[in-house]
Amino acid sequence: MTSALSALISIGPVALVAALVSIVIYYFKYSYAPETKQHRSVLRYALIALGVGALAYVIGAVVGVSVGCSSASAGNLCGLVGVLGVGPLLAAAAIFVYAHFWAKNTRRAT
Repeated sequence: MTSALSALISIGPVALVAALVSIVIYYFKYSYAPETKQHRSVLRYALIALGVGALAYVIGAVVGVSVGCSSASAGNLCGLVGVLGVGPLLAAAAIFVYAHFWAKNTRRAT
């Protein structure tokens, strides 16, 4: 169990950075698409993506802390599982899914 939690803490921040890079890539794919439905603001796109990520981070951190600290043998650093592991991982997944569906739906022809 300890190795799984340490792996989760290692993967979480890397996944969050990868998701932040992906929102930039998806926006450029959208902006250079030949037939876009409408022009969307980069500020609106970034704020919504960050808002979705922040909400998912809070939910993931709460769930991760409650799961990590639920056993009787949990140490005093059990909260790091939620804050550095599950929270960033869930935020990365939410940002990636939002960016993917946003770019996919806006490139469809009307």
